[in-house]
Amino acid sequence: MTQRMTPSERMMAVMSGQKPDRVPVVPFVLGYSSKITGISLGDFYADGDKCFEAQFASMRLHGYEQTPMYGYASLGALEFGGEIEYPYGKGQGAPFVKKHPVKNIEDIEKLEVPDFKRELPGAYKEADKLAARCHAMGMPISVQTGSTFTAASVVADTSEFLSWLIMEPKAAHSLLDKVCDMFINAIDYFAEKYGAENMLPFDGGPSESNTMISPDTFAEFAYPYMKRIHVHLKELGVHAVLMHPCSNQNKNIEHYVKLRNELNWSGKYVWLFGPETPVKDQIKAFGDHDVICGNINPPLFLTKSYEELMDICKQTILEGMNSPSGFILAPGCEFPVNAAPLKLMAMLDAAETYGRYE
Repeated sequence: MTQRMTPSERMMAVMSGQKPDRVPVVPFVLGYSSKITGISLGDFYADGDKCFEAQFASMRLHGYEQTPMYGYASLGALEFGGEIEYPYGKGQGAPFVKKHPVKNIEDIEKLEVPDFKRELPGAYKEADKLAARCHAMGMPISVQTGSTFTAASVVADTSEFLSWLIMEPKAAHSLLDKVCDMFINAIDYFAEKYGAENMLPFDGGPSESNTMISPDTFAEFAYPYMKRIHVHLKELGVHAVLMHPCSNQNKNIEHYVKLRNELNWSGKYVWLFGPETPVKDQIKAFGDHDVICGNINPPLFLTKSYEELMDICKQTILEGMNSPSGFILAPGCEFPVNAAPLKLMAMLDAAETYGRYE
């Protein structure tokens, strides 16, 4: 009998274009790991060491292929001098903005871009703690480097920012420029410290979804900054990027394809679209050169039984496992914090039962 692969060998096979023994499972676990390890969710985000320890313990407990990462959707506000609150309260699932640093157009000019040369700004202090722990164990450095559009929408008062896209486009671009500069500085810091070849940057956000903006608005206000960041990643020698176009971005797919084509990059994207985007559409757009993630709707891990989830995972695996450049079983966004461990076990069991290549 063929010797089984370890999780790291399994992921290495997929990322290098080889067939693993089975479909890898990346359950996009963040806050869930705090619950099963007894670490409060607030401490999980407020302390990079505890964030690493919770995720590493969950990784060992379940045996999935995801390695620890640090990030959340409201990143950007704290780094530019605003205030956030960590999720210590009942029903809270992630850090959220308490005070936006930009409330009006005049505030944009006053913003100073964090340079990462003296003291790391905001949550990047905690991301660096987690990165150091990952690097010491030979795991990739997965740090948040986008999206510029979503970050700008929390640096500013969100409703004001969205109105500026129409009424004050010059101001919107000015803010986007500064947020993009912050991400470039973050990339340079982590690449210099840990090596660009060891990075797996994370880019994605919900604010540019088609429920929020049109594809034309995406082309004008999101695409140029995304491209600037990815050109920089390519020039530094980053080998892979995790892309999470969150929520419904079906009408934006043409722009992501454009990015891939214009970069002419030899590296790999790992695409994790929201559950609104069928696996077959992802394979059609990116399957010839990138890894596709099968994107199960996250609430199903709360509402469906183990048996039902086994069948859902089976169908997802069968749809994606023969994608030309690799496939990963995953939820379409973060695994629910309050899901039962049995529900995550269904993903691993389905991969073992239905996702074997041997």
